[in-house]
Amino acid sequence: MLGRLLSSRYRIVRVLGSGGFGHTYVTQDTQRPGHPLCVLKHLSFASHNTAILQQARRMFLSEAETLEKLGEHDQIPRLLAYFEEDEEFYLVQEFVEGHPLSDELLPGKKLSEDQVILLLEDVLSVLEFVHAQNVIHRDIKPDNLMRRDRDQKLVLIDFGAVKNIEHTIAEATGITEMSMPVYTSGYGASEQCLGKPRFSSDVYALGVIGIQALTGARPIQLPQDPNTCELVWRDLIDVRQDLAAVLEKMTKFHFSQRYQTAADALQQLQALENQTKVPLSRFDAVRGAGSLYQDAPSLRQPRHRFLDGTSMPLTIATGIGAAVSLAIAAWAITRTLTPTTLSTTTPAPIQNQISFGEKILTPGTVSPLKQEAAEQIAAGNFGQATTLLEKVRRADRADPETLIYLNNAQIGPQKSYTIAVVVPLSTQPSSSEEVLQGVAQAQNQVNQSGGINGVRLKVAIATDNSNPEVAKQVAKAFVDDPTVLGVIGHGTSDTTLAAAKIYESGELVAISPVSSAVALSGFSPYMFRTMPSDQLPAKQLGSYMVRQLKKRKAVVFFNSTSAYSKSLKDEFSKALFYGDQGKVVEEIDLSKPDFNPVASVDRAIQKGAQVIMLAPNNDFFDRALLVISANQNRLPLLAGDALYSTKTLQIGGRAAAGMVLSVPSYQGELSKSAFQKQAKTLWGRSVRWRTVLAYDATEALIGALQRTSTRKGIQRSLASPDFSVMGAIHPVKFSESGDRTIDLELVKVMAVRSGKQYEFRALSKQK
Repeated sequence: MLGRLLSSRYRIVRVLGSGGFGHTYVTQDTQRPGHPLCVLKHLSFASHNTAILQQARRMFLSEAETLEKLGEHDQIPRLLAYFEEDEEFYLVQEFVEGHPLSDELLPGKKLSEDQVILLLEDVLSVLEFVHAQNVIHRDIKPDNLMRRDRDQKLVLIDFGAVKNIEHTIAEATGITEMSMPVYTSGYGASEQCLGKPRFSSDVYALGVIGIQALTGARPIQLPQDPNTCELVWRDLIDVRQDLAAVLEKMTKFHFSQRYQTAADALQQLQALENQTKVPLSRFDAVRGAGSLYQDAPSLRQPRHRFLDGTSMPLTIATGIGAAVSLAIAAWAITRTLTPTTLSTTTPAPIQNQISFGEKILTPGTVSPLKQEAAEQIAAGNFGQATTLLEKVRRADRADPETLIYLNNAQIGPQKSYTIAVVVPLSTQPSSSEEVLQGVAQAQNQVNQSGGINGVRLKVAIATDNSNPEVAKQVAKAFVDDPTVLGVIGHGTSDTTLAAAKIYESGELVAISPVSSAVALSGFSPYMFRTMPSDQLPAKQLGSYMVRQLKKRKAVVFFNSTSAYSKSLKDEFSKALFYGDQGKVVEEIDLSKPDFNPVASVDRAIQKGAQVIMLAPNNDFFDRALLVISANQNRLPLLAGDALYSTKTLQIGGRAAAGMVLSVPSYQGELSKSAFQKQAKTLWGRSVRWRTVLAYDATEALIGALQRTSTRKGIQRSLASPDFSVMGAIHPVKFSESGDRTIDLELVKVMAVRSGKQYEFRALSKQK
């Protein structure tokens, strides 16, 4: 899609997001002076059913009309266009320059009472207009409130119009995983969790934001009264009684006890402001002395979001007694409790990144049963949690987090060996899921067979968000917990390098399944990995370039802030220079603020580049896709394993066709392996090489635990020359440097028979 011109007017220049049936893009309006930017939402779904298409068309027109009305408000993005091409639907909206409120509401940061009042009034005035149009937003949260640069006003975005259409179409087409109420856990009111939002649902969510701004606590950190389910927060901060009373009424558990509309809440707040001795202007409150703006991190570039709108008829509740009981359960399970299994010295923010099952870490909407199971684990009711998780597994076999928590719940308080797995769940959910599948499969297998010398294996899941500083804190938490005997992780070379010395200080072994930077070789006696060093794929790609493509000059696109990206770039350059008589004529840094993909590719071609080598990390994955689009198949493409993703196939499409990547050979050997058959039975689908490497890493820890159950002993076992365990396909053993030598294979992006979809296919299978 990148570079494509839609409606002979809107040129796609950047990907903003994707999900469900569509994608969101930044586009240029080529028919307006200066080609200003705008935001385009694309809805596409595979259906030849005329009735469904007609239904989608009617709904899309209705939602567009609603967005047109909403855009009359200055603090709601304007709808610029609506059109249909080839039975696919598009909305074009105003591009908002600014940053989300979530960048201001940092953990531990507290706003003053006056700042909170101003924030609430600002948003309530917008919601008053929205509710007057008979529209419920349904997803009020900090990410959907953009602080506009030009005037510091909060702009309300992401109304959920397309989500509402996706929900309806999903039900019609039978794609049930897309059919779910729209809300965000922690901000969703009880009735909203049941799929029955009201005007007061928006008021509730904004009230939670107000409490978050005052206390510096995230919604999932706020406890609830066990009898009334009301939020308990007054003991966290001293606040004037009248403001606290407004916030408490905004966030009442039952909708009948809240302000019924935004106008009601706004009237009460304005009365509070009239009592303030010195009224604050918007700029005084937001940018005044001591405000959180002084502590907020600088942004690399403005962030822009897309507004989805929906017109929703109001629902009159029936059977209130039964509904209240259901609502209590549904609302309660969106709350997440603080884990009790970690060391009490672990800081609360890091405790929120780690779970043995008492909280859900996987991003996205969570099933109510899974949330309830998490609460049961937190309460120590392991039998009830086991029953619930078994039901969740029957409904969705592919979720590895569920299987890990199920194994943990089955163990309960009984004796167990504990290991941890650290992945970047929020930033790289797909690859993280693949790693978790490998860990879960190994854990489930050993526990089903009786455990390790009769002792079952418990696994903690942690997410470091691809952030080296968070990785260090997670590592410190595990080092300080004497029950943790080993770690699988981390998910990137940068986070693995950051955490390695901390693990060494606590004599805690870590085995990384996917980190490949050369710097990790011999970095620490407590660091091992099942992923090969970057030297191997660099040599393989260099050899392919010279011997198969018959090319000798390359341009490398990389990220100078990433250890993995720099490592792959350097090793590729060395491979060409020392081994294959080629050279890199240009190195282009994807992380530069002024990076221009079209100009960069053109400049590289002018300098004689014959091949493009892509070595991004996840942070600049989208910029690598822009390079693919800018190239337009002019030069052959090579890439590291970071681009081995369905996103490359879906977004790169035809422009990515022919690109060759180097990945562990397990992907080619998997199809006919016994491990793949077992995986299909367990997960209901095939797995990929990341799952294999994570399984191998877990099996290595299990093998070491069979010899000894001490941290030092585990390290000595893994480092022993005679250590070897059977992995998914091949034996696992480590060299003195902690590396493992495995074979690699080249895969190529190829079109499937229809010519509209693409897949990765091993070169050995090419005809």
